[in-house]
Amino acid sequence: MSRYKARQQALQILFSREFHEENDIQYTESEILETNTADEQDAFEENDDLTMQDENVYCTYLVETTRQHMAEFDEIIGHYSKKWDLSQMDRTDKNIMRMSLCELLYPKENIEESIVLNEAVRLAKRYGGPASSRFVNGILGAYVKDKR
Repeated sequence: MSRYKARQQALQILFSREFHEENDIQYTESEILETNTADEQDAFEENDDLTMQDENVYCTYLVETTRQHMAEFDEIIGHYSKKWDLSQMDRTDKNIMRMSLCELLYPKENIEESIVLNEAVRLAKRYGGPASSRFVNGILGAYVKDKR
């Protein structure tokens, strides 16, 4: 199992929550399990020895922490996307960037910035539009560069 898989699960949950007006940041374990089995073809990819339980814990951390700090992350994204209003951005792109900022600002584990950015670009290529990977990389790259 992998952190990439956990990121995929978290992205799917965060994206689905964009369409539900719920004040409660909690989600059911069945949502995680549903996304866990929906994409089994990725099992051959990155194997960083996470168990299914570890993967679910990492997914939970990403979803809960991203939701808790969403306003902060949106402010950062808005600052670095000078030509784009947040409301005009693709929801997938926004959620990928929010999750990445979560990992950069509120890390559960010590993961290098370059890995976080690479995984964000990877998710954007898979789930976003034709220009998503460049857009996500540009925003997050500018943030990381300024942070140094």
